[in-house]
Amino acid sequence: MGKKSKFFTLVIVPSSCGKVRRIVIPRFMVTVGIIGVCVGFLFLFYFIGKYEVAKRKLAYLDSLEKLTQAQQKKIISLVEKVDQFNATLNKLKEMESRLKSMAGIGGGSEGSAEDLGRGGPEEYVSFGNSSQENLLADPLQTIKTVEGSFKVLEKRATLQEENFSKIKQVIERQKALFASTPNIFPVKGWISSGYGWRINPFTHRKEMHRAIDIVASWGTPVKASCQGRVVYAGWKNFYGLVIRVENEYGYSTLYAHLSKILVKKGEHVKKGQIIGRVGSSGRSTGPHLHFEVWKNGRTIDPLMLMVEPLGLS
Repeated sequence: MGKKSKFFTLVIVPSSCGKVRRIVIPRFMVTVGIIGVCVGFLFLFYFIGKYEVAKRKLAYLDSLEKLTQAQQKKIISLVEKVDQFNATLNKLKEMESRLKSMAGIGGGSEGSAEDLGRGGPEEYVSFGNSSQENLLADPLQTIKTVEGSFKVLEKRATLQEENFSKIKQVIERQKALFASTPNIFPVKGWISSGYGWRINPFTHRKEMHRAIDIVASWGTPVKASCQGRVVYAGWKNFYGLVIRVENEYGYSTLYAHLSKILVKKGEHVKKGQIIGRVGSSGRSTGPHLHFEVWKNGRTIDPLMLMVEPLGLS
């Protein structure tokens, strides 16, 4: 067996007539060349893989940057909304104070006894003086502060809601009290006989007149001076045709000498509702309305309660 050659001969044959060329290449150079090509391919595949990884990381970082920018915008928007919410609560607090004043709550009035919430959490600090750079310098701390502010504002909003509910109850009670107080004249006209001692036109004796007599034309509508339930509607001795209205606030009103009754016993009447017409029934010298006001079982002068002028019909 012959000795293995240490060289490779490369024969180059031209396509046309020409001289054939031979190139002698040592075997170790061929081996080194093959190894070099293999190593080159390995490096190529390695760098291609690294490039793909870097490309994916770059795309991921780009998406993170966009997400961060979007979150930063949301943080700024959230801070602005928190400040706006706080400003709204401050306006509602001012409105609450005005409503309290209108309802007579506080300031030593009777309404001051109402169990209305006062004050509220004061831990909230406005973000209004903070720049966007400061807010975004530590976004986690900003978010933590916003969460704390929401808790404070939530407590304030709950307290505000409770206060408005209680103010509403006070106003409704006062509204019902006003509607149940006989403070408007049942008819327009002029007073022929006031509340107090007088000479009775029939007996010519001095006696207590526990009502006011308002002269008005026959058939003039008679309005309820306050709301309540009709407890009597019919004829009563010298009073003639009579209507009596009572309510839960202790007031009772009586309308006498009517020519016509327009309501029934048990009916609930509203303040200002027409319930009858002026007449001269019973013991009367002419068309007029005999108007009595009772409070907790005792008569009072109706003129002490009126909030409007009598005027003429």
